[in-house]
Amino acid sequence: MRIAVLSKETLFCEALASLLDRHGNFQVVAKASDAKDLITTAKAQQAQLLVVDSFEIAKDELQFLLGARAFGDFVIVVIGGGEATALEGSVDRVVSRSANANTLFNAIQEAGGHLKSTRPYVREGKRGYKDGNALTRREYEVAQLVSKGLSNRRISQVSGLREQSVKNLVSVIMRKLRCENRTQVALKLLNAEIAEPATKE
Repeated sequence: MRIAVLSKETLFCEALASLLDRHGNFQVVAKASDAKDLITTAKAQQAQLLVVDSFEIAKDELQFLLGARAFGDFVIVVIGGGEATALEGSVDRVVSRSANANTLFNAIQEAGGHLKSTRPYVREGKRGYKDGNALTRREYEVAQLVSKGLSNRRISQVSGLREQSVKNLVSVIMRKLRCENRTQVALKLLNAEIAEPATKE
């Protein structure tokens, strides 16, 4: 499993990377102290999983990482104190900073179970709107970000898509779902009226 590590503390980052590299199934391919640098390097090195030390990480950096996760680019394991438990449900696993190495290894292995079996991703074929609310995987992920109240510009920042592409996707989503505004998209998602696309194997 190819792993990228993020920590604001250089020594902790090096120690964590060394620990993970010694585990037979893991290969640390990227290390950084900045979220955007990590994502750029992780994509270039084809990392599958991010191990993020939440200590002193800014909220906007965390949102940026969660955006990358929302678009299926990475699985995320967060290491942190009590405040990190608030992230459960937003990330794949949360591990206490006081946990032992085996607990961390197990969390990474479990999170790795969420990895998609095929990379790189195959572009989905076009579908007609006759499928009702059938959204493509990308449209569904953008709809999730819309439902969280993110603007097109913010979605563009967290997803890496051009702002115009986001605008186009939001228009398609609203047309498919027969919604007049973003609030209606959020309500449909909240009420589970939007079918989540099946993961393609």
